[in-house]
Amino acid sequence: MSEADRQRQRSGLSAKADQILRAATQVFMDQGYGAASMDTVARRAGVSKATVYAHFSSKEQLFAAIVRGECRRHARAMAAPDIAASGVEDALYRIGENFLHFILTPRSLAIFRVVIAESPRFPELGRIFYESGPAIISGELSAHLAGMARAGRLDVDDPALAAEQFFGMLRGNLRLRCLLGEPADVSDAGIERAVRAAVAAFLRAYAPTAP
Repeated sequence: MSEADRQRQRSGLSAKADQILRAATQVFMDQGYGAASMDTVARRAGVSKATVYAHFSSKEQLFAAIVRGECRRHARAMAAPDIAASGVEDALYRIGENFLHFILTPRSLAIFRVVIAESPRFPELGRIFYESGPAIISGELSAHLAGMARAGRLDVDDPALAAEQFFGMLRGNLRLRCLLGEPADVSDAGIERAVRAAVAAFLRAYAPTAP
């Protein structure tokens, strides 16, 4: 079984729905959200338009499914049992590394560019993207931080705010340079350096106060 087949099974999608999503992702990235049509998606997927609508009732639902699928893979890694069992620094490092690798992939950058470019004309697109992606990922980290705070491993009063701050430090200038097509060090060493710095700053702010 291929990795694509394993991912499809984990997501609960049928083979046909997965085929449509893959085609739709390329259509959105090539044409943008506004110009993309369900007819084009159907042609790219090699299915009828009726088949597309049988799985996804609208273009909005189709785009939301794409974003959820991308973020589901990332959130699954963050929710792994061994993350919870790790030391605080190690857990934050692994979460941060996973996050940066995720948002800096060409696919993630392309989807984000579509959202930014099209949201002024299609306000629902920004809402769909946020609720299907960043809100889920921030919620996962917030839950981790709340658990660490209850265990006395961190001094965090507002886990949701702390999660936003951590991800904000990670995104920093690195993601901006990638979005703009500017040279950026996205090598393993470059990402490690960025994550180590963010984790160190985060722990200085939220380390438990010594009795």
